[in-house]
Amino acid sequence: MYFDLAAFFRYNFKAFFNSKEKHYQLTPKRFIILLIWLGLFIPYEVILRIFLILDEIFFPGYHRQDVIRPVFIIGNPRSGTTFLHQLMDKDKEHFTSLKVWELIFAPSIIQRKLIWGIKKITTLIGAPIEHIIHHFNRRMADHNKAHTIRIDAAEEDEHILIHAWSSASLWALYPIPEEVLPYFNFDRDIPGKQKDRVMRFYRNMLQRHLYAHGGNFTLLSKNPAFTPKIASLLQYFPDARFINLARNPLETMPSIMNYMAAGWKLSCDPLEAYPHKKEFFEILNYYYKYPVEFFQDRPEICAFLRYEDLVTNPQVAVREIYTFLGLEISKNYDQIVSAECEKAKQYQSSHIYSMSDMGLTTDQINSAFKEVISLYGFGTALKELPEEGFLWQIRNSGTKRRQRRLARHSKRQRGFLFRKIRMHKRIFHRSPLH
Repeated sequence: MYFDLAAFFRYNFKAFFNSKEKHYQLTPKRFIILLIWLGLFIPYEVILRIFLILDEIFFPGYHRQDVIRPVFIIGNPRSGTTFLHQLMDKDKEHFTSLKVWELIFAPSIIQRKLIWGIKKITTLIGAPIEHIIHHFNRRMADHNKAHTIRIDAAEEDEHILIHAWSSASLWALYPIPEEVLPYFNFDRDIPGKQKDRVMRFYRNMLQRHLYAHGGNFTLLSKNPAFTPKIASLLQYFPDARFINLARNPLETMPSIMNYMAAGWKLSCDPLEAYPHKKEFFEILNYYYKYPVEFFQDRPEICAFLRYEDLVTNPQVAVREIYTFLGLEISKNYDQIVSAECEKAKQYQSSHIYSMSDMGLTTDQINSAFKEVISLYGFGTALKELPEEGFLWQIRNSGTKRRQRRLARHSKRQRGFLFRKIRMHKRIFHRSPLH
C-alpha cells in the first residue's frame, strides 16, 4: 500500500533542521508538537498497514467493489461545501460518506468491523462509547466555531491521503511551500507516476469503505482540495458527477486567511500573523478558473452553484442538485432538509474578522479576481459576514417580502451562471493556465 516515504523524510528533515527564519521555524512549542505528532503517527501507520494486509486475507472481495457514479462536491474553500455535504449526507437511502472516525481510526475493513462490534457490545452496559462521542463532539463544537468537527460526522475524505503522506491537508502541520503547494495544483504540478500512485491509493480506500458498508450506496465526497484533481478523478472514476460551489472572493479570501492562520498558530510560530497571502491568491484563482475551463463543454458532468444561491434557499438548491443527478427526493429526506434549514436559520456566529488586520483591501481582491468576479457574476462590494454564517441572508432579511425577492433573484441567477460560463470561454484561451 502506497506511502511516500521519501517525502515523509524530506518534510521532517526540513521541519527539524532547515526551518530557520521560516514560518515553520523550530520553536520549543513546535518541537514538542512534532514529537507528539510523530510519536502517534508512526506507530499507528505501522498498525494500519497490518490491518490493511489482514483485509487482503479476510476480505479480498473488496477488490471487485465498483465505485459507481460517485458525487464530488468541490469548489473554493469556505464556500458552503461543508453545509451542502452534511445536508446531502443525511439522505441515507442514496449516499454514504467517510466519517471522521473512519478516516482517522478505521480506514481498513477489519478496523470498522471491530469498532462496530465493540459498539454493539457496549450498548449492553450503558453505551459508554456514545457518551464519549457526545462529549467529544460538544467540546469540539465549543473549541472550533469555523469548522465544527464531529467524530461521527461526514468529513473531507481527502484527509485519508495523509495515510499515504500525499495530502494537501499536511499543509496545516508542514507549511513547506515547495513540498505541499504542488498538491493544491494536483493535475498541473504533480508528476504523472506519483498522481497514479495517489489515485490508486484513494480508489482502494473507497472500495474498502463501500464494501464495508454493503456496497449498494453512492459515494458522496466533499473536498475543496479535490478541485485541482478533476482530471485525475475522472480518469479513475469516469462516471463521476461534480457539484462546484463558488463564493465571492471578497468573502472567501479573508475567510481562508483567517481559518488557515488560526490553524498555523496551533502548530507553528509563523513570522507574521497571516502568512502566504501571495500563494493563496494564486491558489484561489486557480480553484475558481480550473473547473470552468475543464467543464465548459461538459455541463452534464458538473453543476455550478454559487454560495449565495445555496444559503438563500438551500431546499431549492438541493432539489435542483437532485434533478441534475437524476435522483428522486424521498418524502422523508425532504422533511429532513426542511428541518435542517429551519435549524440553520437560528445559527448565530460571534466570529467577525477584519480584512484590514490581514493587510487586505477590497480593491486589491477585486483587481486580483477581476476575471473571476465577471465570470461568476459576483458583486464588487463587501458584505460584512460572520464567519460560516450559513443562511445569513435569510436570517437578516427582516421581512418575508425581502426573502421572496431574494429567492426569485436566486432562481434567475442559476440559469444565468451557466450561460455566462459559456460566454466566457475566450477568457481561458488567454489564461496562463494553458
